[in-house]
Amino acid sequence: MSFRPASIAAIAAVTAPLLLLASGAEAHAHLVMAAPSANATVAAPSAVRLRFSERLAPRFSGADLMQSDGQAVASRAKVSGKAVQLSPTTRLAPGGYMVMWHVVSSDGHKMKGQYNFTVR
Repeated sequence: MSFRPASIAAIAAVTAPLLLLASGAEAHAHLVMAAPSANATVAAPSAVRLRFSERLAPRFSGADLMQSDGQAVASRAKVSGKAVQLSPTTRLAPGGYMVMWHVVSSDGHKMKGQYNFTVR
């Protein structure tokens, strides 16, 4: 079977947009930046900032801050665009902390994760 250049071009014109749609449909919101970063030892931050690879659905996304002993730290989470900002209501005391995040990207994919940092 031989293909003419016109038929190859027609196949490419139909296939290329489908491949782009398929790759976009597989997108997940991955954590691409965190401040403080994982396993860092820092002065008490006024906020924990998380940035993701995809736009987030604010209603279904957020984060929690826990002390190393499992106690919840009172804080407010604000979700905007690709970011989550977690602001503790009081200054963080020295010790270990865990950030637990859960996000839903605008295409409906759910992701969650956690990491630790230490306040000196």
